[in-house]
Amino acid sequence: MSTHSEPTIAQRLAEFVTDLRYDDLPPDVVKATKALIVDQLACELIGSTMPWLAPARQLVEETRGVREESTIVGSGGTRRLAADAAFCNASYGQACELDDSPYGSAGHIGTATVPVAMAMGERDRIDGTQFLVSIVAGYEVMYRLMRSVAPHHDTRGFHSQSIAGPFASAAIAGKIIGLNAGEMTHALAIAGSHSCGPLEYDQSGGEVKRIHAGLGARGGIDSAFLAKFGLTGPSTIIEGKRGFCRIFATECDPSAITPGLGETFNVTNSGFKMYPTIGGVQTSIAAAESIVRKQEISPADIARVRVGLAEKVLLHGAGIRVPDDVIGAQFSLAFSLALTFSGMGNHLEHYMNAGLWRDPHLVDLMMKVETYAHPDATGINERLANVEVELKDGRKFEATELHQKGSPKNPATPEEFEAKARRLATTVLTPQNFDAILEMICGLEKLEDVSVLARLLGNGRGAMH
Repeated sequence: MSTHSEPTIAQRLAEFVTDLRYDDLPPDVVKATKALIVDQLACELIGSTMPWLAPARQLVEETRGVREESTIVGSGGTRRLAADAAFCNASYGQACELDDSPYGSAGHIGTATVPVAMAMGERDRIDGTQFLVSIVAGYEVMYRLMRSVAPHHDTRGFHSQSIAGPFASAAIAGKIIGLNAGEMTHALAIAGSHSCGPLEYDQSGGEVKRIHAGLGARGGIDSAFLAKFGLTGPSTIIEGKRGFCRIFATECDPSAITPGLGETFNVTNSGFKMYPTIGGVQTSIAAAESIVRKQEISPADIARVRVGLAEKVLLHGAGIRVPDDVIGAQFSLAFSLALTFSGMGNHLEHYMNAGLWRDPHLVDLMMKVETYAHPDATGINERLANVEVELKDGRKFEATELHQKGSPKNPATPEEFEAKARRLATTVLTPQNFDAILEMICGLEKLEDVSVLARLLGNGRGAMH
């Protein structure tokens, strides 16, 4: 442990995680956590059908142990070790770029928390309040860690999901298996050795990004058990000279992590995606849609499209112009806007359609997209997008979108939120099963055993069937 007179950041986080109780959660935090659970589980369900994640499940089924602890979503009831189920389910959660996306470069925290709490909760037969509390604890750990390094970790080329996800997972798993504060500190310290995840996929594609959340989930669970079994780690893993903050960011602020810990809960900052793309592209699509709704524009009449975005989005969302795979399509601002201005719409099936990536009409539109760093796209306005369309006859149309639809600043209506979740979930489940899941999540305080919920999620055909 630390020889410092003051507790280290890991020690403070560990104490927070181990001490947190359901009665500590304000009603708005409980409500926001339930929404996060609904959104994430719906993403996992449709994700379980995606062909690019068949290798993740194949890895678990053909090379790992067969101890039946936790359910793999959409598998028809297949159960495996909790760490392996969490690996699959967290990977499924990021399969379609539809999972949560809070501001502040905090990552997709639902994918880093809900699958771990579900897998470990089923294993240990916890109740609904324990399930909720563990998710809130893990969410807080990841959000605060990312607050200390964002957006500079992007500049250095690291994926938030991969560097902070293991910490969130370790916090959740450690809380569920009952680690004390000292053991929890070691679990967080060990989790640091699982942190990695280069962002090169946003430059040249590659579906490996889909399993970053899964690797973090498995690494965190392993970290919690290793701490329980006696392995130790550096308690200065976060603020130390070779710790999390200084390794993963060109600039960092460890002092931003612990203020208000246990008093403010950041799950209320959760944002939900309405389009199957990277978060930074969402507002550009909405601004383009606004122009299309108001103006009669033929794609053939477009001379150029100028888009002003945050500087980090230029690298993380505009690095790929013409995609070569699905992840490339979902990360390509140019392809997304080509779909919008063509009138096709930004639907998941279009991003999955390889024929559209090389469609000459869409490629022509892609090549007309130009980007620049917008000076106002910072801070709370980091998702600002200014889209200007110039036609060949000289006319120009412009629209600005400040906040992505589904974010706290521009929330989806309850009807829009449920419609999204229902659309995704019923690709696998019957409408009746989805209704049962919604009812269960709504009444989590009364749920005596989350394994009942987990088993419902196991229904369906899954990626391998």
